[in-house]
Amino acid sequence: MIHEIMEELFAALNEIFAKSDSIQSEEDLQLALSQKLKPCQRELRMTFQPPAIPPRRPSEADIAELSQKDPPITLPPEGKDPCVSRARLDLLWNREGQQIPIELKFVDDYKSDVYSYYFLKDLHRLERLESLRDIPSITDFRYSIFVTNQSVYWEGRAPEPEPFWLTDGSTLDAGSWFQYPQPSPRTRWIDYPPFHLVHSSVAMGEYPKQIPSINQQSFASIIPRGKCVIRPER
Repeated sequence: MIHEIMEELFAALNEIFAKSDSIQSEEDLQLALSQKLKPCQRELRMTFQPPAIPPRRPSEADIAELSQKDPPITLPPEGKDPCVSRARLDLLWNREGQQIPIELKFVDDYKSDVYSYYFLKDLHRLERLESLRDIPSITDFRYSIFVTNQSVYWEGRAPEPEPFWLTDGSTLDAGSWFQYPQPSPRTRWIDYPPFHLVHSSVAMGEYPKQIPSINQQSFASIIPRGKCVIRPER
C-alpha cells in the first residue's frame, strides 16, 4: 500500500514539474497537486491529540529570562505547543475511499535555516492529527512532502542546524527530540517550539531520476528534487 501511494505521489509531482515555470510558490504546488490527486480538499482545519510523549519542560532559568524581557514573554511551565488551534492541513486526498492527509513544503531559494524544522514539525502535526472538519475518519498513512532544489536540505549539512539534518534514505528514530541548538530561550521555546516524533519515519530519496527534454538552465528552475517522508502504519 505505501509503495503504491508513493508511486502515485511521485508520478503526480513529475507531471507538475514537467513544465519549467509551473510552480513558483508553495500555494502553486498545493493547488497543482490537489488537481492531480482528485478528489482532494485543501486547507482543512486540524484538531490535535495531546502529545503521546510528554515534551521536555523549559528550565526555570529560561522562564525567568523571558519574563524579564521588554515586553515580558510568558512561557508556561509545560512549554509552548507547536500544534496551534488555527492550523490547517494542506491537502486531504480521497484515494479509493481512504482519506490521506498531506503536508507540503516548497523552497526554491535558500533564505534561512528554518525549513527543515518546519518540515519535521509537519510530521509531528500529522502524528497528532485527530480529526478534520466534516471528515469522519483519517487513514494512518500520512505524508509530509518537501520539494526543493537546494541540496543542503537533502545532504544533511550546514548551514542547516544539525538536529534537523536530513539525508536520502535516512531514518528518523522513534522518540526523537527536535529543538534548535541556540542559546536564546526565545528561539528554543517560543519562536520554534520543540517536539518529539513518536514514530520512526524514513526519508524517501530524490525525484525524478530523469526528466526528458529539459535543458540545464530550466532544470534548476523547475525544482526537480524533493523529499517525501512517510510515517509508517501504527
